Amino acid sequence: MFLLIVVVGVTAGLHAALYGAYKDSPHESFMPHRFARELVIAAVVTAALAALGLFEGETLFIVYLSAFALSRITTEFWKLFVRVEPQSEYRIPTQMHWFNGVVHNPLLRLLFGAGYLASGYGIYCACKLLPTSLPAPVYGLIVGAAFGLAEAIGGGYKDGSIEGFSWYKFAKSPTFGALSGVIVSSHTESLAFLSLATIGSMRMFLELLFKIFPSDYVPGKFNSMAGPFKEWWDLRRYFLPPYAATWMLYIVLLSRPGW
Repeated sequence: MFLLIVVVGVTAGLHAALYGAYKDSPHESFMPHRFARELVIAAVVTAALAALGLFEGETLFIVYLSAFALSRITTEFWKLFVRVEPQSEYRIPTQMHWFNGVVHNPLLRLLFGAGYLASGYGIYCACKLLPTSLPAPVYGLIVGAAFGLAEAIGGGYKDGSIEGFSWYKFAKSPTFGALSGVIVSSHTESLAFLSLATIGSMRMFLELLFKIFPSDYVPGKFNSMAGPFKEWWDLRRYFLPPYAATWMLYIVLLSRPGW
């Protein structure tokens, strides 16, 4: 069972890696180390949680989405609060930025990172106050909407300070957070895993519908609408079949609550 859990977790990391490669390769070329990073992160966090017995009683659907959520959270924390790289090629900085520019002080960045993690824990603690008598779908809807709202606020600050505020973009995370909470609620009774799996499902839906499906989508962080690695506009299509397979796994695991 341990090996199966790790395989499911690595597949979640594959989903994240394929999405990132498809989205960014025309602008940065394909970077094998970044692709592998998502697989390693997902494998490590899944193996650690499984070794500690924390997945006991949880379905593989919860394992899959939790591994994906933890992979994305770890990667975003690394990019925003730890990694140092030139920001000149980006329209929206990939490092933590304040009103007067990018924050370069490493201790201050880590302090912001601690606040980022603390905000998620705060939402979790607030959700623990919800009545346990609520029907599972209602409970999941509230939890998902809360985490979606937090993501919308963070995204509104990060991107809105550069490209302006959009109510349409702001509403996407709470909406799909609530939807994901309802979907996930039938698979777990643990608030911790409900939270993680909801975040994972929300991110998967948002990335698919608003970044993969639109053929003309360009990540807003880049200065240019036309990436310099033009060959990857064509080659990136090879990432789509395995990406679709990871979505099929989502559907199969969702339909098998006994697994």
